[in-house]
Amino acid sequence: MNENQPNAHTRSGTSATTYQQQAYDFVKAQIMNLDLKPGQYVTDSQVASDLNVSRTPVREALRRLEQEGLLINYARRGWKVYTLSLEDIHEIFDIKVSLEGMIARRATDCKDEVLQSALRAAMDEMHRAAEVGDREAWQQADFQLHQTIFAMGGNERVTQIIKSVDEQWHRVRIGFVAMQGRIERSNPEHEMIVECILSGDGAEAERLMRAHLENVRDELVRLLVNLVLPFVEEGV
Repeated sequence: MNENQPNAHTRSGTSATTYQQQAYDFVKAQIMNLDLKPGQYVTDSQVASDLNVSRTPVREALRRLEQEGLLINYARRGWKVYTLSLEDIHEIFDIKVSLEGMIARRATDCKDEVLQSALRAAMDEMHRAAEVGDREAWQQADFQLHQTIFAMGGNERVTQIIKSVDEQWHRVRIGFVAMQGRIERSNPEHEMIVECILSGDGAEAERLMRAHLENVRDELVRLLVNLVLPFVEEGV
């Protein structure tokens, strides 16, 4: 390498780990924001050039994203942005229904008043966002509500598993939430879950969370089967 060429181990004293994280964040953001489309290829040399770093930390970053299910490696072609099939959606929701149902039940044992207040506040914000038709604010409040339930449930490993599978269907979820009436249908389901958690009814909180996620799955599958998958080559 030319001494003027940026080196992941020496440039500005920055470590290879830092460059790896930079590349990881850069590519992951492009996938989540749909700047990199499903089925599109990305190479280590391309990313290294974009970030002005060497290829070694970039390759490690791309391998991390492959392990998380966001990229698929093809020899001599690079990494392809994953696509989701109906089977993938069902597998994702099998995990979510089981684990998030369990977390909702565990959350009813949490007596932390700060977390309880945060749960109420997130639900209130979801209602406010729905009233004014602010989908972005609703998604942020929905995310905060579920994060609070995870915190109340007190199982970090489960939280990380759910975070990983949620990232895999993130881009589909964006379009799904934008569907007419989706927010209005979702809020009452969330409201009942919140009330059960705050009242300490673990069995009902789990049942309602599982039913809510099954409803999301069923509606999402109908959307994909009827309006999306017939018009794409290999998934979404």
